[in-house]
Amino acid sequence: MPLNEGDVLNTLSDGVTLGMNFWVGPVQISGTPYTVIRDHIRAGNILVTPGSSNLAFYDSKTDILTTQTGNSPANLDQRAQLLHECTHALIDLFTNGITVTRHIDELASYIVQHVYMMRSNPAWVVSPNNPPWFAFYSNVVALIKSFRLDTVAGNGSKIGVTALEPLRIQLAALPGVNYGTFKKDDPTGADGLIRNHPFLADVHEETSVRSATTSHETYPDPNDDYLIRTLQEQYAASDVAGYGARLRSLRRDFALCSLGRARELSPRLIARRRGDRVSELFHDRLSTAGRAILLRVLRERI
Repeated sequence: MPLNEGDVLNTLSDGVTLGMNFWVGPVQISGTPYTVIRDHIRAGNILVTPGSSNLAFYDSKTDILTTQTGNSPANLDQRAQLLHECTHALIDLFTNGITVTRHIDELASYIVQHVYMMRSNPAWVVSPNNPPWFAFYSNVVALIKSFRLDTVAGNGSKIGVTALEPLRIQLAALPGVNYGTFKKDDPTGADGLIRNHPFLADVHEETSVRSATTSHETYPDPNDDYLIRTLQEQYAASDVAGYGARLRSLRRDFALCSLGRARELSPRLIARRRGDRVSELFHDRLSTAGRAILLRVLRERI
């Protein structure tokens, strides 16, 4: 069984996760926001889907957390990587109006990842890796220890941007990643969830917590008849809950459909195709911003 939603929820419910309380630059890390993220996952506001890479990923534009490959239940290293991505989600949700740079976003996530491992297993040490990454991880650990974050005694600590600067420079120079393409002051992509997205005025809604479909369950491909029925649903202009629910449902359909179906749908939906009823309704019944979200989901799949 691949890593799935249950592994993410278990990581967010871990006492080590809930016991964190410190600052990385302007980002506050604590148990309370992680429980909110957990509730958003259960409500379907954040979607968890299995991936095919050894790296997990959180997309702040689509609010989708893609797990890394592995066998459930996740081990310590895998849970730490999932918590790294949940920290990107924390920044996406809770830094509205606060300037967080792309590099600080990433450093906060790496610091949380290593704090989790060090608090979970005091005997944990950095494993050998290629020199740039081994040196980076070693310096992350050294910074954590200097603020005593490897134990709960470090709770309340604040790592200022000055203390983070040497690590930020190292981050930007790492090979095989795109951190170096961002300038020091480039803001992160945090923009809130679809349910309160700043440019999705037509999808604000209140959502009760429900049990979401776990990512390891078989999920049927959305066929044309289903998509036509879904897109033909009529909502009153004031029914923002209805619009939002449809958008989230389609996001799940596209994120969990087969790769073949995703590859077939993407070119059909990029532009309005006359005579293709799915394509026509996709462009006629969804907002520009809603279409952009769904097309991005398909693009990330293929």
